Amino acid sequence: IHLQIHSGLKPHVCDICGKAYSHQGTLQQHKRLHTGERPYRCPFCIKTYIWSSDYRKHIRTHTGEKPYVCDSCGKDFIRSSDLRKHERNMHTNNKPFPCTHCGKTFNKPLSLKRHERQHLGERPFSCPDCGKTFTLPSRLEEHRKAIHSGARPFKCTECGVSFAMASRLVRHQYVHNKEKLLSCAACSKNFSQPETLRLHQEQRCAGRIFVCVDCHKSFQCAAKLARHMLDHRGAST
Repeated sequence: IHLQIHSGLKPHVCDICGKAYSHQGTLQQHKRLHTGERPYRCPFCIKTYIWSSDYRKHIRTHTGEKPYVCDSCGKDFIRSSDLRKHERNMHTNNKPFPCTHCGKTFNKPLSLKRHERQHLGERPFSCPDCGKTFTLPSRLEEHRKAIHSGARPFKCTECGVSFAMASRLVRHQYVHNKEKLLSCAACSKNFSQPETLRLHQEQRCAGRIFVCVDCHKSFQCAAKLARHMLDHRGAST
């Protein structure tokens, strides 16, 4: 199945518009454009989304999370596109200070030093409450607010449970979702949480071959072998 990516094969065809895809899971996501299905619902407002990537970007507008940090000045952003725009507009002048590890250049020594922490593993900002360390003061501030302030501002609209961190609320929301949103591209098995899908792909669908002990037919996924084995059990009864 993985070789389809490199070979250009796209055997999974949309029966509505004819567009073809390498994986069944990708086709299922595409079909939402036709059906109008918007399975990703924001726990903070009424907005819904077709794609998980758009959903995650929107969530940050509520939580204030800004994971994209400018190496030159330390300013952080919600979207990677905003960071790139900022870098083009603000940091395209002379940059005489190169990083000895990767060659990236900076306009100030302080910006270079901040960047080099990523290579050296330096985390100079320590939490006075638990000792956890961070590369940036803004990350330390976020940590203290979420973990040590005692505040639990992120409340589930379905059951009322509150969380200190927005990411934990978002993960909790999957519990209330009746539909399983995430599909394994290799075997089409569905999952409700990204972590469960990732573990499945690493442990069950990571290029291994699974062979039926009854007829020696081989499968690329344990889930497909399990379904196949049901045929043998049915035939023997």
